[in-house]
Amino acid sequence: MQLLVIKIDSLDANPKYALLGKRQTETQFTSSDWEKIRSLTRGRRVLLLVPDNEVVLTSVKIPSKNKKQLMQAIPYALEDTLAEDIEDLHFAVHDNQDLGTQVAVINRQKLDSFLVLLRKNGIAVHFALPQLLVLPLEKGAWSIQQEQLNSESDKTVSVRLNDFYGFTCDESLLTLFLEQLDTTPPEFIFTNISKEDLPEELQEYPLKAIDGNNIQYKSVASALPLNLITGFVSKKRESNVNWKIWKPTLVLGSLVAAAWLGIFGWQNQQLTNESKHLTQTINNIFNTTFPNKNHKGNAVARMQSELTLLKRNSGKTIDSPLPLISQISPLLKQFKDVSLQEVRYKENELTFVMHSPNLARLESFKKDAAQKMKLKVDLKSSTTTANKVEAILTIKELPESNTSTNKQNDKGSTS
Repeated sequence: MQLLVIKIDSLDANPKYALLGKRQTETQFTSSDWEKIRSLTRGRRVLLLVPDNEVVLTSVKIPSKNKKQLMQAIPYALEDTLAEDIEDLHFAVHDNQDLGTQVAVINRQKLDSFLVLLRKNGIAVHFALPQLLVLPLEKGAWSIQQEQLNSESDKTVSVRLNDFYGFTCDESLLTLFLEQLDTTPPEFIFTNISKEDLPEELQEYPLKAIDGNNIQYKSVASALPLNLITGFVSKKRESNVNWKIWKPTLVLGSLVAAAWLGIFGWQNQQLTNESKHLTQTINNIFNTTFPNKNHKGNAVARMQSELTLLKRNSGKTIDSPLPLISQISPLLKQFKDVSLQEVRYKENELTFVMHSPNLARLESFKKDAAQKMKLKVDLKSSTTTANKVEAILTIKELPESNTSTNKQNDKGSTS
C-alpha cells in the first residue's frame, strides 16, 4: 500500500508530508503547500496525523464480543475519566486479541475541522492517527520523543508504548505519568532525548537515537487499525437528528404553542361572552317591547312570530324596532367577532354602536346585510384604536320603490 502521510500541527500551520510504501520504507517529512500535496494523492492512500494533544488513547475491558454493543458501551465506560460530554466525542475502537479493546477518543468538532481543511484543499482522507502512533516501534521497545514548543521552557514529550497506546504530557510531568503505568518495562528505548535528561528510572535502559522528523512504514502500518475516522460522520452530515441541540428550540416552541392556546381560549371566551350579551340585549328589547308576552323560548323566533302578526295588520302603522331586529339578528350571530355595545331605535331606523376588529369586517357586515337581509346599513362614524374599531351604524329597510322596480324588471326580462 502506497501512503501519503500528511502531518498538521494546527489548522493554520503549514502542512508536512511524507511518502511511504513497500519500496520506500523510511523517509522524512517535508514542508510544503496544499497544491503540491494534492498532486501527490493519485494512486496513494492518505493518512492524516493530528496533534497528540487532541487525542486520548486508552483501553477498556468489556465482556462483549458484539461490535455494536461494544461501541454503545465504551463511551459510558469511559465517561467518568473524560473531561468532555461523551456526546461531543468520537470513539475509534480496535479489538486486539493480545492487548484488549483499544480506544482513541477525539472531540468530534475538532476532528471534523481537520477533515474539512483537507476537503477544502481537494484531499480525501482514508486514515487518521495521533502523531505519536507513528513513532518508531519494535517488540519490547518504547519510543519517547521530545518536541520544542513556543519557548525554551515549553516542551512536550510523546510516549509510544505499543501499537495502539501512548500518551503526551509536559516534560516536567513525565515521571509522574510513568509511575502510573501498569505495563511491562521496555528492553530498550527509542528517543531523541539525551540520557542525562531522561527520568532517572529510564536511564538504566539501552537507548537508540531517533530523528523526530523521520518516519517508518512498519511503525505506521501497525497502528492503522485504530483509525480515527472509522465510523465517524460529521454532525453536519448526520441523517439522524441530534435532538439535544434542538432542545432549547423545542422548549421555546412549546411555550409559544401554550401561549397561543391560552390566547385562543381567551378569545373564545370573549366571543362566548359577547354572544351571551347579544342574546341578553335581544331578550331585553323583546321584554321591554312586549311586557305581556310569553318570555320563554328563543327571542329571535318570538320576534319573527310577532313580526308575522304585525304584517297581517297591514291597515295600521306600527312604529316598532322588532322587524328590523328580527331581520338583523341572524347576521349578528354570524359575525361573532363584531360585538354589539348599544342599540337605539327611532323612526324606523336602528342605531348600533359596535366594536369590530377592523373596518373590513364592518364592510362585510354591511354587504351581507344588504344582500342577505335586504337591509340598508350606513356607517355614520368610526374610531380606530390599536386593537379595535368602534363604529356607529344605522340600519333600516331598503326602500320599497327599489324592491318594486327590481321585481318589475325581473318580470319584464322573463316576458
